Amino acid sequence: MSYPPLLSAYFHLLSDGDYRHTTLLSPIAVQEYSEEFSFHPAVQLFGGYVLDDLGTSNHHLLITTGPLAGSVYYLSHDDDSRVVFASSSDFLAAVLQALHTEQESSDLHPALSPLANDQSALSELITELLDSDDDEAEDLLPSLLPSVDLHDLALLQRLATSENFYLSEALAHEIIKRPAAHLLPIAQLCAAHAHSQVSSMGAKAVRSIQALRYAPT
Repeated sequence: MSYPPLLSAYFHLLSDGDYRHTTLLSPIAVQEYSEEFSFHPAVQLFGGYVLDDLGTSNHHLLITTGPLAGSVYYLSHDDDSRVVFASSSDFLAAVLQALHTEQESSDLHPALSPLANDQSALSELITELLDSDDDEAEDLLPSLLPSVDLHDLALLQRLATSENFYLSEALAHEIIKRPAAHLLPIAQLCAAHAHSQVSSMGAKAVRSIQALRYAPT
């Protein structure tokens, strides 16, 4: 069977280690699970392949296409989805660490997502999704923001004023996690959003940036 190169590389790494007591799927099971999830927008958009079965409705996906190709995406039932590992090797290392420390691999997710290497391509993808009439694909947008470096101010302004308040709220949340002086106008736009859920988060984002003035150097 022919696999995408990134998936073949992952299977090669899998064959080099002992993952028998982990939640990782065999190559055949990866294919079977991925076919079962082929309806999901994340699988379709990212060329995603399901790598594990955590015994929950959450899974790690290997992204094989687009600006995030090669990274591992956490598909969460609780809308906490985001890229969590920059590469499949980083993911496998976390799986082994979780096994040896009797944790779940999801417990070892970094607080901040790795940023996409090609920010221009990621901005283009986000813009395409914003312009599309595909509501399901647009629902993935909040999960892409943790991979954005927050420097494309024109795009951020559009996100901050979006009628999709989940998207604007997600942006404000990212600013809270990664405050920077140049983001103050964007945070203020979020704080002025018509939806209270966004304006509340936006106000917190503004305060997180203002607090930088008093942070010890």
